[in-house]
Amino acid sequence: MRIAASTTTTRELPLIEVLDLVRDLGYAALEVWAEHLWDQGFAPLRLRSEAAARGLALTLHGPTRDLNVTSTNSGIRSESQRQYLAALEDAAEMGAEVVVLHPGALSSNDDDPAAFWPPMEAFFGRVAERTAQLGLRVGIENMEHKRLEIVTDIHLAAGLVRRVGAASLGLTLDVAHLLYNGDLVAFDGLEQYIYHVHISGSTHEKAHVPLAQGIFDARAALEALRRFYNGTVAIESFVRDRTREVLAENRRVMAAWLDSTPVG
Repeated sequence: MRIAASTTTTRELPLIEVLDLVRDLGYAALEVWAEHLWDQGFAPLRLRSEAAARGLALTLHGPTRDLNVTSTNSGIRSESQRQYLAALEDAAEMGAEVVVLHPGALSSNDDDPAAFWPPMEAFFGRVAERTAQLGLRVGIENMEHKRLEIVTDIHLAAGLVRRVGAASLGLTLDVAHLLYNGDLVAFDGLEQYIYHVHISGSTHEKAHVPLAQGIFDARAALEALRRFYNGTVAIESFVRDRTREVLAENRRVMAAWLDSTPVG
């Protein structure tokens, strides 16, 4: 497995500083959130060059803030979809191995979830088509149980991928969401769809905390994954004003977990 840091952990720092920091801590890759790239005005081609100079692979997490690609508000839906598609173009320029995208969600508690699946499938069909043209892969993320989320189960996410039916579209397995939801750590039948993995500590109150602070056994998921998965695992967590400490601590914990987890 290739271990990546995530800029959701380092959001307080300039990207150029983050690249040096994750290299020095022994990470092999960096997952950059699109908002961080855009907010800092960091050109994707420059990011590609700077990462390569440090021996780091890149993945891109698509934009998420205030977005919903299946919103019943046509303006929000249109802008959300535009930003998702723009992120694909940036991912191609920066040489990202995979792009993480969140699925659509409800617009209100009174909405019927069944009505949201056809437009979600149609939009991700567009995503898959453009992704294939750009030579990228996209992983749709399984979400945690919270207000308005629809795709809160890894099997629901896999069903969306199957219905779209494109090789460029797969899953981003978020282990923290899985454990936070109380779901079983079982991937039988899903192996071919898992293109990318997120991991972090999780508690009953929060899905993303540093690995050492999680109360659920994420190592069991890691052990199950190592039987078939050899891609990138991005560690997500954020503690304000403790960026460097959390980044270093997560790397140490993950190294210990991998040392104690059998392969194959």
